[in-house]
Amino acid sequence: MRLVPHDYIDSTKTWEEIISAGLYSRPIFLQSDGELQYTRVAKQILGVYDNAYEMQEYLYALTNKGIPWTLLFHNLPKLIDPKKRTEIVNILQMHQENPISLNRFMAFFAGKQLLPLMQTKYRDHFITTLRSWLEFLESRYPKLISNQLQRIFLDFVKWSNHFFPEWLEQSDFGLAVPRIVWYGPAKESEVYFLYFLYLFGCDVVIFEPDGQDIMTEYGILNFPTERLAEKAETFDFPHEKPIRVQTITSRASEHVQQHLYDNAAINYPWKYANHETRTRILNTTYDELFILSEAQLHLREGFSDEEGIVYLPVLFAKIEGVSLDKSDYVQKLQRLKSRELTYTATTFPLLQAQKSNMQFHMRDASTNGKLDVEKMLQLGIWPFKNIPVGAQRNIAKTIIRLIESDFIAVANNQSRQEHEQYLFGQMLLVPTEIIRLYQQFDYSYTNPTILLFIEENSGQMQRQDAVMLLFASMLGFDIFIYSPGASLSIEHFITEQLLNSYRLEKISFDETLENLLARSNGLDGLNRKLDFKSVIRRIGKKKR
Repeated sequence: MRLVPHDYIDSTKTWEEIISAGLYSRPIFLQSDGELQYTRVAKQILGVYDNAYEMQEYLYALTNKGIPWTLLFHNLPKLIDPKKRTEIVNILQMHQENPISLNRFMAFFAGKQLLPLMQTKYRDHFITTLRSWLEFLESRYPKLISNQLQRIFLDFVKWSNHFFPEWLEQSDFGLAVPRIVWYGPAKESEVYFLYFLYLFGCDVVIFEPDGQDIMTEYGILNFPTERLAEKAETFDFPHEKPIRVQTITSRASEHVQQHLYDNAAINYPWKYANHETRTRILNTTYDELFILSEAQLHLREGFSDEEGIVYLPVLFAKIEGVSLDKSDYVQKLQRLKSRELTYTATTFPLLQAQKSNMQFHMRDASTNGKLDVEKMLQLGIWPFKNIPVGAQRNIAKTIIRLIESDFIAVANNQSRQEHEQYLFGQMLLVPTEIIRLYQQFDYSYTNPTILLFIEENSGQMQRQDAVMLLFASMLGFDIFIYSPGASLSIEHFITEQLLNSYRLEKISFDETLENLLARSNGLDGLNRKLDFKSVIRRIGKKKR
C-alpha cells in the first residue's frame, strides 16, 4: 500500500478540524489499486498565539481532545538493542571504507532486520520513503560519509522500530495515520526523524514558541511553516492544565458581566464540594492583587471545571518594601487582614517540624508503591477524619500531587525517598486554624487567605512553612507575604517560580503589623472626627 499525502492548505476548515478527523472524512480521500491519496496536516508554528499563557491553554486543549496524539518530544526511547547497535556501526564502517550505492545501503539495513514494517503491506512504501530520506541526507552529507551519521542512524533505527509497529497496531494507516506533535528545541537526529515521518505521510505538527525554525536550520526547506507575530521563551509543555493564568484587565468588565449574569443560574453553594481542586496562580499587576483578592473565585480569570476537577485561580504574592503612599499601603493591608477567612501570622516558624518516621505510615497508605487516597483516609494518624469525606479526598489528592511535584527543593542531606516522607509527614501537621478555614471554603465563592507579615524580630521562615504555604495554595488559598525589609524567606525552599514578587519604592526594617494597623485605626478615627466637625459647621451656617 502506497500512501500519497496532500498537505492541507487552510481554507474553510481549520487544520485542527482536519487532523481530528479520520482519513476518509478529510477533503481528499481517493483509494485505488495499491494507492491511497488523502489530506495530511503538516505544520510548523513559530511563535505564540497572543502570549505564553494563551499558548499553554491552547496546547493543553489541543492535545486533550480525545484523539490519539503522539507527543514525540516526550516519548523518545533512549536505549537501543546492543546487537542492533553493533550491526549499524558495522554497516557504516564498511560504507566509509568502501562506499556503496543507496540500494545496497538499504539492503544491508533490511537484511540485518534493522527496519520495521518489512512483513506488512507498507513494506514497499517504507523502503521508498527511506530512499527519499537517504537522498536528502546525502545532499547534507555527500556520499553519506560523516561521523555525525552514526547518531542519526542509531536514533532512526531505535525510534522507527519502537513507534511504527505500535502505531500500526493501534490503527491501520489506511484509516488513520499517526498524529505527531513536536514541541520545543530539537537535535539533528530528532529533526531528521520528524522529516522521515513527514515523508512517510504522518500528520506532523511542530510548535516553537521562541520562533526558532528547526526545519530550515537542518536544511529542510519544504516543510509548511506559519510564523506568528508574537514570540515567547520556551515554557514547559502543559501536560496538565496550566497552573498560571494571566489576567487581562481590559476584558475584566466583560468577564465579570458574563459570570455575574450568564452563568449565575448554574452556580450554587457547594456545587464543587466533592471535586478535586487544581489551582492556577494568577499573574497580575500590584493593584490587581487587591481587586482580585476581594473577588469570588468564579469571577476570576481562569476559573473552570471538568470531570470532577475544579480549577481555582489563586494569588501567591510577596510584597517587598513599603509604598511611598503609606496610607494606601496600610489600607490595602488592613482590608486583607479584616477579611473573614484570613489567617494572619507575624512569627516564624509557623508550625513545628515533623520528627516522626513516616516510612511505615506511607507504606500502609500505598498500593504497589504508590500512595492510595482511600488508604490514606484509613490511616490511624490521619488528622482530617472529622471533615466531609469529599474534602478529605481532595486533601489526600493534594498531598500526593505536592509529593510528586518538584515545588519544594530536596534538602542536601536527604534522598528523594526521605524527602517524600518528610513532605507527607509535614502536611499532616497543618494547623487546625488552616483546616477550619478550608472547611468554610466553598470553591467557587470566597476563598481563604494566609497573610504573613515579616518583621525584624519575626524569626526565620523554615522549610515546613514553605510546605504549608504551597499545600494551602494548592487547596485554593490566596497567599500574601509582606516583607518590608525585602528579605528572602520562602525562596530558600521552593524550586519553581510559583511566587509573584512585587517590589515597592522603599525598604524599611522597623515596620510592625501592629504599629501599621494602629496607624490605620488612628487615621480612621481622625477622619471621622473631621467629618463630624464639618457636619456641625454646615449646620451652624444654616442656622445663621
